[in-house]
Amino acid sequence: MTQVTLQSLVKTYGKTPALKSVSLEIGDGEFVSLLGPSGCGKSTTLRCIAGFEDITGGQILFDGRDISRKLPEERDIGMVFQSYALFPHMTVAQNLAFGLQMRKIAKSEITRRVARALDMVQLTPYAERYPKALSGGQQQRVALARALVIEPAILLLDEPLANLDAALRDEMRGFIRDLQRRVGITTIYVTHDQNEAMTMSDRVVVMFNGEIAQQGSPEEVYDRPQTEAIARFVGNANILSLPVSADGEGVDLPQGRNLPLVGAHLPAGASLRLMARPEQIGICAPEEGDLVGQVISCAFSGGHLEYVIETDLGPMAVISPTTYRANEGERVGLSLDPARLWPLGADA
Repeated sequence: MTQVTLQSLVKTYGKTPALKSVSLEIGDGEFVSLLGPSGCGKSTTLRCIAGFEDITGGQILFDGRDISRKLPEERDIGMVFQSYALFPHMTVAQNLAFGLQMRKIAKSEITRRVARALDMVQLTPYAERYPKALSGGQQQRVALARALVIEPAILLLDEPLANLDAALRDEMRGFIRDLQRRVGITTIYVTHDQNEAMTMSDRVVVMFNGEIAQQGSPEEVYDRPQTEAIARFVGNANILSLPVSADGEGVDLPQGRNLPLVGAHLPAGASLRLMARPEQIGICAPEEGDLVGQVISCAFSGGHLEYVIETDLGPMAVISPTTYRANEGERVGLSLDPARLWPLGADA
């Protein structure tokens, strides 16, 4: 296993900065996702680690060794691409063996490693099939096996599930995560899909505009975003702008209600911005709610209902169980749990 360290990594294309002094440490056997919108620098970071892009400044260290100027084949990495990049004229077994043959591995060792890799990804019965005879999920498993068969120190994955349908993506998320845990390999995963990052990762690194905006466990990034931009990108978020109450220990809601905030000591008169996730808001009778609103829309989404409710603070997204359904046009109360609201900052 290998520790990866990025020290003040810079990448520019002409005068255009793609990475702006990115520093990051990834521990042995850790699964880290780089999450962000298109053009944020996450794939560029991965390609720099792989050696496919020359860096402009900074260092890339594997176990403390500077590999910044080494060729990709000298970095001991396995790479999985969005496009699978399988050889169509080779069988599954031949695709797996190819990289080992290029490394001049003994034939008996190639046979052993290919058999082990096929078993690892549960494709032993498909060894003699060609890629065109496989499903998308099976092709992606071949691509994973091909990356792992060379027994790399680091596994890099660049949006590997983007071409799969929703059901296959869900299946492959669990498969990749389980496989990574069994192998214990240091893994860096690039995605723009926050569900992938949240469900698969030990740590999520959110990137905007060539910089790291926040990093932490999935729970930390989702429940305690450092900025409004992160709150809105990582899941759905209601952002409430409320005046701090006179005692500085809560906020004033419309219609004269007050909402105390645990541990709050805020300047009276300031405006506090709070994040409320849709699933953290309850629907109740109007007279029981912290807020009152009117249902604008209600959509069934599997095991829950997704509402848009117009309030004095603007439209709010609410996710609620299907045990009770409020109809469009109905007035409802919204209950807010102070312990689950997250402050994004106060403006004097």
